[in-house]
Amino acid sequence: MTTQQNVLDYATAIQAQLSAVANPVPVYANFNRNFASQPKFVTWQLRNVHQPVYTGQVQSIKGIDTPIFQASVFGQQMQDAFGIANTIIQALHGYSGQFGGSGGFDVSKIDINWLYNTYDDQVKLHQIILDCRMYIPC
Repeated sequence: MTTQQNVLDYATAIQAQLSAVANPVPVYANFNRNFASQPKFVTWQLRNVHQPVYTGQVQSIKGIDTPIFQASVFGQQMQDAFGIANTIIQALHGYSGQFGGSGGFDVSKIDINWLYNTYDDQVKLHQIILDCRMYIPC
């Protein structure tokens, strides 16, 4: 049995995986959003790391780590935002395998939920929020 990943490993893998899927659309961690200079982009944030998901009869044995990351898709045009969100969903929902490229880790499965879409009239951007749960054996 392996141990849980370091949160930096999660962040690095999320950035790499989303960048590969959304290419050529830029992908940033949340704190790097830049509304002014790009007509479409994706941001993400990691949350709910190291939840206590236990497997088997002995509840003290850790079996699955289930971190969640939230991806936000932004686009000046609605069709761009919906198209990018669909690309991410098609590529990652149900994904199983090496996540984050060669420096990543194995995931058993990824579930994605489309939480909502909205439009911000002040910055003139459509936004789609995707909730992504990774199931990682550990």
